[in-house]
Amino acid sequence: MINIYKYIKNKKPHKTNRPQSRETRLTVALCGNPNSGKTTLFNLLTGSNQKVGNWPGVTVEQKTGRYRHEPTVAIVDTPGIYSLTPFTPEEQVTQSYLLHDQPDVIINVIDATSLERSLFLTSQLIELDVPVIVALNMQDEAQAKGIKIDKKILEKQFGCKFLWISAAKNLGVKELTSYCLSENLPKAKRFSYDDTVETAIRNTKTPNDVNHRRFVAIQQLSDALQTNLAEQRYSNIRQIVGKARKIEQKSEKEKRIEQITNKIDSIVLNKWLAFPIFALVMALIFYLSIGSVGGFLTDLINDGLTPKMQEIAGNWLSRADAPWLNSLICDGIIAGVMSVVGFLPQIMMLFGLISILEASGYMSRIAFITDRLLRQIGLGGRSFVSMVLGCGCSVPAIMATRTIKNADERNATITLSPFMPCSAKLAIISFFSARVLHGKALLAVSFYFISIFAVILGGLLLKLIHRQKDDNADAFILELPPYRAPKLTNVFKQMWERGKAFLFKAGTIIFTASVLLWSLTNFNFRFEFCSAEKSMMAGIGKLIAPIFIPLGFNDMGYGWQFSVATLTGIAAKETVVTTLQILLPQGIDGAISALGAYSFVTYNLLTVPCVAAISASFTEQGNWKLGVKSALFQIVVAYIVSLVIYQTGRLATTHPTALIITLCVAAVALGLFFSIRYLIRHRGCTNCKKCNQNCVK
Repeated sequence: MINIYKYIKNKKPHKTNRPQSRETRLTVALCGNPNSGKTTLFNLLTGSNQKVGNWPGVTVEQKTGRYRHEPTVAIVDTPGIYSLTPFTPEEQVTQSYLLHDQPDVIINVIDATSLERSLFLTSQLIELDVPVIVALNMQDEAQAKGIKIDKKILEKQFGCKFLWISAAKNLGVKELTSYCLSENLPKAKRFSYDDTVETAIRNTKTPNDVNHRRFVAIQQLSDALQTNLAEQRYSNIRQIVGKARKIEQKSEKEKRIEQITNKIDSIVLNKWLAFPIFALVMALIFYLSIGSVGGFLTDLINDGLTPKMQEIAGNWLSRADAPWLNSLICDGIIAGVMSVVGFLPQIMMLFGLISILEASGYMSRIAFITDRLLRQIGLGGRSFVSMVLGCGCSVPAIMATRTIKNADERNATITLSPFMPCSAKLAIISFFSARVLHGKALLAVSFYFISIFAVILGGLLLKLIHRQKDDNADAFILELPPYRAPKLTNVFKQMWERGKAFLFKAGTIIFTASVLLWSLTNFNFRFEFCSAEKSMMAGIGKLIAPIFIPLGFNDMGYGWQFSVATLTGIAAKETVVTTLQILLPQGIDGAISALGAYSFVTYNLLTVPCVAAISASFTEQGNWKLGVKSALFQIVVAYIVSLVIYQTGRLATTHPTALIITLCVAAVALGLFFSIRYLIRHRGCTNCKKCNQNCVK
């Protein structure tokens, strides 16, 4: 057991978003178990829109906002935790915040339907020198399940106020905040333990200048006493819950909900149907967001609004008699920025539909069914959470790996999460799907399955390199929530936040990149105005173009343009589309074949992410060597997968018989390999230390 006092004295304060303004008169911390509704309450109190999800690990660092009805009150949303004993990264973040920043009030948000589990954390929070208020969340769900809780018994035993709320429906929140802002909050009643534990706590030396002396003393007890104390906590809590909670017969509505949930789960969690259903759901989402409604809106912008803007700007600039300025504004800025803005409807629709899946509870089921699969490649269900977040942005996906305790699994997840198509990569997928791949939704969906394949391939390679054992993955315990109707306000908020972030990037990074790309494309190394073929960009592109010839980038003679677009994508993946719009003023048609375009999108999907994600990878791994290895690994996997796709496609079109023979030989080889491995494992092997002990000798 670590010396908690030394930890407090020597550890640097955790970086926090707590406002330093002199106007802050009160700081309120929201603490609770994962999926208890803290972030929903935080959004309600602050009016902001932090990530809300139905699985643990959504909040990986505390976030701060101002109470919208009283700006002098700061609200802090801490990571969801089960205990203040710092074993996991999120527990370390929360404990560090509570010990160093010491909020004025703690609102302990607990799930009223899981009272016994939630109150363990409450019993630890009341040992801090901070007033605690307990918010019994999900009041409506508890009532539907026939759960009745006597708050007076809880208040008597814990010595703090218990209030009913439903954050999702904004019930009881006003009463909670009013009580929180009142003065002279009662001091919580700490648990008492047997004489052995209490004597050990009193005899533990804690300096007079340290805060939370009882909590610090408890943390310094021996492992045996800690175990004894934890058992007494649970015993006390069970007794209290037994007196305070009564479970009546479930209402007819709850029975119907439970029956519907079980029927749906029997289908979507079926081992044979789960993944096909997931594929169909994603195909429908892509069809709506990219192929039909979203595609129609994007075409209106790209084929209608953008040319009109270029025409108006061209007519206005023609009076200036400066062709270079006309080219900069029309071919550089408007073409570059609008090439990205055009995909805004598709991206907003896509993330709106995905947020519906998250809020409904379906994504939790996907995490559940993928846990076993991911364990075979040294990962786990928590890794899937990071990868789902990676569908929005690789940066929070990488940061979410803090919830993974196993170092090998965490580093592997950091390396593999950027394989998932983030919102920036969706611009590339949308562009090529609409312009070269004829808007086929199934081809767009196939890029997701390529990402999944790359994760599996990468996981197996990393497992082979590090020689990880199958049981090395971090244990993943997930409570499947009931299916809930998504709250449309949260869905629209997420769509708006995603669209706003996308537009902000278009107005800053993409704008800057467009001007820079136009300059490099229209000036040579002597800074003389010239054609694109003689420009600095062409020189750089022709230098690296031979590397990508085997991937099909040059199959129509425009290899250097596509090579440069791949290079500029490191700044921001959206700039891939911007670069091509500037370097190919005649359009993408005829510049690359469908097979070459598929290979190009695949490479940019799997290669190193943007600079921000690379920086996050280096920071989270804490070692620049590991960061470099991750980047090189991503480049190699992207190159290999794209190479196989393009060369196999060429072989299929030019020598189909040779391809069939190759596939048959590979199938026979795999069959022989697994047959021999089966015989070795089940017939005994005196030379193999890893042989199963149950093998027949």
